[in-house]
Amino acid sequence: MNLPEFSDQPGSSEPGSVQPVEPSGSAADGWRIPASRQTDVNGPMIHGRFALLLVLIMVVLADLTVYQAHGFMGPAVFFVAASVLLFIGIPGRSVRFCSLLMFGLLVLLSVRLGWNGSYLQVVAGIWLLSAWAVALHGQTPFFLDILMFATQSIPGGYDFYSRINNRVRERVLGPVDQRSSFRFLDVALPIISLLLFGGVFVMANPDVVNWMYGSLGSIVDAIRHFLFQFSVFEIVFWCGVAWLTGGFLRPLIGSVAETAVGFDLSVDGGETALYSAFRNTLLTVIALFGVYLLFESRAFFSRKPPQGFTYSSYAHEGAAWLTVALGLATLMLSLIFRGLTLCDSRVRRLQKLAWIWSALNFALAIAVYNRMLMYIDYNGMTRMRTIALLGITSVVGGFALVLFKIHWKQSFHWLIRRQLWVLCLAMYVYIVLPVDVLIHKYNVRQILNGNPAPVVQVTAHPVDDEALPVLLPLCAADDQRIREGVKGLLAIRFDAVETELKENESHGWTAWQKGLAVSRTSLQESRSNWDEFSDRQNAAAAWMSLQSYAFRTWW
Repeated sequence: MNLPEFSDQPGSSEPGSVQPVEPSGSAADGWRIPASRQTDVNGPMIHGRFALLLVLIMVVLADLTVYQAHGFMGPAVFFVAASVLLFIGIPGRSVRFCSLLMFGLLVLLSVRLGWNGSYLQVVAGIWLLSAWAVALHGQTPFFLDILMFATQSIPGGYDFYSRINNRVRERVLGPVDQRSSFRFLDVALPIISLLLFGGVFVMANPDVVNWMYGSLGSIVDAIRHFLFQFSVFEIVFWCGVAWLTGGFLRPLIGSVAETAVGFDLSVDGGETALYSAFRNTLLTVIALFGVYLLFESRAFFSRKPPQGFTYSSYAHEGAAWLTVALGLATLMLSLIFRGLTLCDSRVRRLQKLAWIWSALNFALAIAVYNRMLMYIDYNGMTRMRTIALLGITSVVGGFALVLFKIHWKQSFHWLIRRQLWVLCLAMYVYIVLPVDVLIHKYNVRQILNGNPAPVVQVTAHPVDDEALPVLLPLCAADDQRIREGVKGLLAIRFDAVETELKENESHGWTAWQKGLAVSRTSLQESRSNWDEFSDRQNAAAAWMSLQSYAFRTWW
């Protein structure tokens, strides 16, 4: 039985409507992407049977690596394998820079999942898998395009299977309705009737039932055992994966079109009425920023907060508000240099003022970085301080995009799309980076260099299993309480790591984590450094003593 072929028909009643193509030999085995979804309507087709095979493989893959997984190695394998299946199954796939970039980001994320995974990384993997599919369909994976593509996968799945259903009905019942012969039914219909009515007659005679059960009991038990091993939730999961895969293979919508109305910049637009207001505004903020940066310069050179400020308040409150100022500057420049202003004959004068203000904004960004670095030097790095640095960098990147927008006279819509890219990239960097390893390497280095204050970040915040070997040098710290407290922590966590590894091994390969295994090996090889605290009570007492000491002294 052949499955469907779909193609755009030039004579359809509605623009962009999709009509089924009458079968002709082997050509009736494929699907064609409509013009609204695929630029090249005469491009390659995906065969119906092959598409269903890909769906089946995707369901089996998702069941083994996601539903039955007990850890993050399973999803790590799933994302890479699913991306390959989508590459094979999407017709007319587009292989270009953004496609390769999305695949590279997805592979890197999968490696991180296999090393030391988290649920946040799984969410990012789902998003990147959608971005990969968007790129393969020839679209640029902007934020809204990915979001709309992901949401359309539900109606897209309906379209995928409704076309299969319509084509099967056409193939099976069409010859009957048209009074033509169909050899498949010549054989299939009698066999179906025999099995159906024969089963009813067998069930009506108990002796025959007992004979059938005695003869075929092992086969019946095997079938029943196979069917009943799957839960209702697992079957629902299969259906969901199959449905979404169909939507990914046949998207219903194309790229999000540019919604901003452009201007013909080659034509002199005259003088805009707001020119004086924009000029005066830029002159005002230039003067204001210049005065404020004189105030910030004192802390920049002294490396200490001004009198009346603590390190915490100077960094937390000040850096946040200065970041808001950078964001407002980004918005103001975007609103000034748009539309008719770009056509004004005096726009170059405004651009000169914008470059001056931009230089002051970058100086302000340096001041924000300075506040954060002063706080980090004071008592160490944390996860939240890493997020703050990435956030500030995102704002600076967004501001740089505004300057590109002004120089190349792009639309506000162009700017928003790319600023969302900057934000998503910052989030991706945080998700993929071994943050705890990096921050505690810095903290340990500071402690060993004579600044013990960062030990408060070791005692007050959780430490990932993969970062435990980073703390080993503190077993030789000069401060006895730090030295013994860290030894107690390592003794406690080593037992927890070994217990977790044994549980993972019992759950199979999907629960394996490379980072956890490496951490256990490193701690095992250096056990002589902290073996004196092998007694759990002594280890807990030393660790609690260090926590209390750090909190009283440096918090």
